[in-house]
Amino acid sequence: MKVPASFPEGCMFVASFDGDEYVRFPDRTVYKLTDSGDELVPCRDLPRKGAPMSEAAFLTCASDLRAFHRQR
Repeated sequence: MKVPASFPEGCMFVASFDGDEYVRFPDRTVYKLTDSGDELVPCRDLPRKGAPMSEAAFLTCASDLRAFHRQR
């Protein structure tokens, strides 16, 4: 799934201590942000250890990853 410009109300965003970012949608499905910042891939659950983040921070992370990969 492509990273949307905004997420529905009720999503939860988490940054893992391994450097990955996740989003849990209100229907409880969980996705991980790809290293390219372009896509969300399904995964089983949120990481066991992580820090909450805002939607804005999540979208900034995705944007920064896309910019980094364009420079390569």
